[in-house]
Amino acid sequence: MKRTYRLAIIPIALVLLTVLGCATTNSDGSPKWTTDPPTHWRTYYSVGYGKLSNVQNSRMRAESMAMDGIARWAGTTVQGALTNYFQDSGTSGEQSLEMMESISRQIVNISLRGVQVEEHWTAPDGGVWVLVSFPVKNLKDAYKEQSAALERNAEIQKAELLIEYLEMELAKEGK
Repeated sequence: MKRTYRLAIIPIALVLLTVLGCATTNSDGSPKWTTDPPTHWRTYYSVGYGKLSNVQNSRMRAESMAMDGIARWAGTTVQGALTNYFQDSGTSGEQSLEMMESISRQIVNISLRGVQVEEHWTAPDGGVWVLVSFPVKNLKDAYKEQSAALERNAEIQKAELLIEYLEMELAKEGK
């Protein structure tokens, strides 16, 4: 009988040690995600912190900081992708760089629509921590949407240029 109890206690002890080893809080009592945001290949996570005059303002500040982290990540990601595209195509010059900066800003503005607040925690000192998530798919979709819009704009510009050329030719013949 004692042997059965010993055999039952060993797995229970192992489970408890495993659970305690995977602590979800830091030594100061804050959630683990405040210092170590989760990672996942489909989702980007960002943490923000704010400490202002009241909890509501602190939370707004924390959310803003977390979203800023996502915007910087998205901007860097898009900037890198566009830099590679322009280098691969052989295009260079200031016009390309200006276009590249404009594209990245537009994509970041579009893509932040999918940000969600996952968790928030108010520290004993009144500071607020916020964990936000952003599906990576949204950035890809925004990039595709912006690319299509740029193609449409390029076609419109070509058509306007052709109309302008046609009007100049007609004006020459009318003389």
